[in-house]
Amino acid sequence: HIFLVAVQENNTTKYKRTEENIFSLMTVSKVIARALSSASQSKVKLSWLDLRGSGLSVLERLTLEEALLRHDPLKRCWGIIGSHDPYHNKIISLHGGTHGDDYVSPLVHNTNCAVVMGIGGHPKKLLDIDTTKSDGVLVLKRFSGGGTVVVDHSSLWTTFICRTDALPHVKPYPRDIMKWSADAVFEPTFQLLNEEIKSQNQDVNVETPDFALKDNDYVFGDMKFGGNAQAIIGDGWLHHTSFLWDYVDGHMDYLLLPEKRPEYRGQRSHDEFLVKLSKYYETLNGGKNAFYQKVKKATEDVFDVDEVSFEEAFDLIQTELGGMET
Repeated sequence: HIFLVAVQENNTTKYKRTEENIFSLMTVSKVIARALSSASQSKVKLSWLDLRGSGLSVLERLTLEEALLRHDPLKRCWGIIGSHDPYHNKIISLHGGTHGDDYVSPLVHNTNCAVVMGIGGHPKKLLDIDTTKSDGVLVLKRFSGGGTVVVDHSSLWTTFICRTDALPHVKPYPRDIMKWSADAVFEPTFQLLNEEIKSQNQDVNVETPDFALKDNDYVFGDMKFGGNAQAIIGDGWLHHTSFLWDYVDGHMDYLLLPEKRPEYRGQRSHDEFLVKLSKYYETLNGGKNAFYQKVKKATEDVFDVDEVSFEEAFDLIQTELGGMET
């Protein structure tokens, strides 16, 4: 407002001498600089970690997230993106003395996907145990709440770690966090995606879906395309999502129809309830990478983003936080 008033006042001033002109222009320049500086300072700082190409597995991604949420000595806000191998670990070893002499490595035949359950999940209520066992699917239980998801190489992971004093307007409860994520980041992300794909196909009538938050799900209409979960601690919270870019339909057979489910789902099976993002965005230039680019762009409109390399984050965990395996 100060900048607009300053301009308006200068526009209505009749300059009589050159010196006054120069002085007025210098004053306007200072006001502009202060306004830009103030806008930058008003944004919360966020460390951006791009794990594409890191080689981390699903398990290692979850381990890294929990370490940064609970133990980052600088208590930073984080934005983390990347896709991950569902089974093969780069760093963590599931063999050896650290697990005790009686540890038996899980027999995994289907290494193309993994089932990830929320911290309160009960396998007998959520999984087709016989099929999961016979196919030898890796089943993990993460540190956050939420439901059960099947993830693979095509799953698009996004994570936001925020501190309650940095975002005091976001109450540290799952529904409030979900609404913030939808309003501040993901609705703008999908608006950018839709604009991009329309600009690529100006001569064709392209169907673009409308993003919405329904109950605790991100949806197009009444079709869900991602699984969300939160972890909330004393001074902060984490919100992570696995977006379904694509998946093998048969892998969803590992999941039962959960007893607790949103009303809008009804009795629909996973095939009837889920939709792949690739259905709408497969022809987008850059494909999956375009999705991550738009997420970053939307994030930059909310936060003052500072990029952190995987090497920096990994060094922090290994040297200051005791290592990923602990």
